[in-house]
Amino acid sequence: MSPGERDGRDRARSERAQKERAQKERANEYDASCARCGGPVPAGAGVLRHGARAWEVYHPEHAPEPGPPPPGDHSGWHRRRLLALDIGSTGYRPAVDRIRSAALRGSDGTSYDWIVDPGSDIQSSDAGSDLRRGIRSDLRGGIGSDVPGRIGSDVPDSGPTAARDSGSPVPPTVTPPHRALDELATLVAAHLAAKELLVVWFAPHVLTTLHAELLRHGLAPLTERLPSGVAPVCDPLVLDRHVDRYRPGSRSLRSVAEWYGVPHARPGDPGSDAGAALLLAGTLAARHPALARLSRPALHTEQVLWYAEQTSRHMDAPAWPFAPVEPLPWEPLPED
Repeated sequence: MSPGERDGRDRARSERAQKERAQKERANEYDASCARCGGPVPAGAGVLRHGARAWEVYHPEHAPEPGPPPPGDHSGWHRRRLLALDIGSTGYRPAVDRIRSAALRGSDGTSYDWIVDPGSDIQSSDAGSDLRRGIRSDLRGGIGSDVPGRIGSDVPDSGPTAARDSGSPVPPTVTPPHRALDELATLVAAHLAAKELLVVWFAPHVLTTLHAELLRHGLAPLTERLPSGVAPVCDPLVLDRHVDRYRPGSRSLRSVAEWYGVPHARPGDPGSDAGAALLLAGTLAARHPALARLSRPALHTEQVLWYAEQTSRHMDAPAWPFAPVEPLPWEPLPED
């Protein structure tokens, strides 16, 4: 084969690869100009990428690798104090399942962890369920997620009386549910009473389960501790689906954290999940100025609307940010 024939073959392969790449990615619906070379890009022939302010169109051979838009230095709610909450539970039924662990992570370095004793009957009856299904503390991709979480044996735990402030490991201790839940709710309510954002990945599961557990143990739920309402809440899952609606792939916490370059060392561990959600909230606002410009009350209100749109095809979707359910008696998870 002559050098000219070889070059022609290589060009043909490159063009085919570019066409296949364009077919797999989101294409432009209308005629546009390439953001790199300025040349015309007919409708359907280019690929889209996030720009600093809007979607940009490229020739396939000029398109940068897919990725989120770059962060900016604008002001916004992400520069205020944020507190992230996550739980590990015995399952995904908020009215039935029990909280086994919980964590709070603050943008100011606040760090609390609990391991909760849900009761010997529950521990013995669902011991196999954890191994079969995993505890869906998170990795929640939201509606339809099939990626379970887990509680790692190395989850550090203490109550607020021994919050981690030195960075050294704290031996895990099990806290009675009445005490652990009251401590957790007191801290969450104090943060929300200050009108600061509570970050919760897939809030309907976490906050509804917490509501039921507080009632189950004779404790005041957040609705009673916060007369003005359980708000403002920031759910990075809802935000990500809103700002990047058409991105293919999983929307699990693990996947979204990876997309944005957020560290997430132990998926399924409430402490690691809360830390990842905290960083995701900040990076989403930093990369999307329109989000950051919203006031905290407006952000909460907009998420109600965005979530309703995102789940409109799921008739059984839980309410956002939570549903005030009554606790139900314990039932083991059904056998696979």
